Amino acid sequence: MRAPRHLRIFIQIIFVVTLISGCSQTNKPVEPTEFIKYEDKNNNFAISYPKGWTIDSEQKDVSVLFESPKENDQDAITESISVNAIILPFEATAPLENYKDGIIEMIKKGSPGIEVQNTTKLKIKEHEAMQILLKGKYNNVDLAFQMTYVIKGKMAYIIDLTCLYDDLEKYASTIGKVTNSFEILE
Repeated sequence: MRAPRHLRIFIQIIFVVTLISGCSQTNKPVEPTEFIKYEDKNNNFAISYPKGWTIDSEQKDVSVLFESPKENDQDAITESISVNAIILPFEATAPLENYKDGIIEMIKKGSPGIEVQNTTKLKIKEHEAMQILLKGKYNNVDLAFQMTYVIKGKMAYIIDLTCLYDDLEKYASTIGKVTNSFEILE
């Protein structure tokens, strides 16, 4: 028995509207509008992170770790931003550009197979900074690591974003706001 013509048309309209609305959605997350300031008085820095992200200051290898909430149940790799403060054995007086090759060599030695995508000089507040974008695999998944280095005297600060490589553009605005909020406390 066939459904009445008006019911078939109604079902087709619902199908088309559902298909169109599904196709028109973007893969962009809701851009965070509120950021929370985090201060690490032991390592003399402050940075803002998106409201709703978790914070972990008990990590072994970093000063602080911020993680985004899962977007859905299939979200196995959440985006994260960490800050690590390192006391250098010497006072860094040369421009960051002079240390770039050594930093890249150290990264490649510690993580074979990682690829440098680009490097960029930038300024955060009044401090010279260098950003290195890397691509690597973890469990057969392409990840992006955007590492921003700021050095003042004997202190080096590394702000590191980790996300799926294909999601890098999606989080560019958020990581830009977080990175640019970084400040060294006096």
